[in-house]
Amino acid sequence: MASVVLSEAEKLYIVHGVQEDLRTDGRGCEDYRFAEVETGVVSNTSGSARVKLGHTDILVGVKAEMGTPKLEKPDEGYLEFFVDCSANATPEFEGRGGEELGMEIANTLYRVFSSENTVDLKSLCINRREHCWVLYVDVLLLECGGNLFDTISIAVKAALFNTR
Repeated sequence: MASVVLSEAEKLYIVHGVQEDLRTDGRGCEDYRFAEVETGVVSNTSGSARVKLGHTDILVGVKAEMGTPKLEKPDEGYLEFFVDCSANATPEFEGRGGEELGMEIANTLYRVFSSENTVDLKSLCINRREHCWVLYVDVLLLECGGNLFDTISIAVKAALFNTR
């Protein structure tokens, strides 16, 4: 991810805000934003969710298809992630601007959801080495206003929970 360079005045402003338990939007340091979660919002998917957190809006759709287990994990199904950073979310995503961020988010999702503690991938296996469920998880960034990884992780979990 791109590094952010802050001036000394900006650093001091942040430090004082933490010391005074105040953010620029008026919330305290431990106050959270209200999250709006809707599931089953896309009718032609196996599961879907839309999450709004602050000014960030994420739509996730899950399609379940039969596939063949991977050679290294013959008794598990798997998830495939695709992240689309809509040019409407922020002007920075116009053209190919959102592709790098989309790949970074998808790679993070692969790392998180390949953990045994996140999703029971063994339950997606139908016949060892022959058939499994492959869950294609499509993430669409509709609006980008901060807390991106938090909002995406909530939306993906909600869409997977909604998957039938």
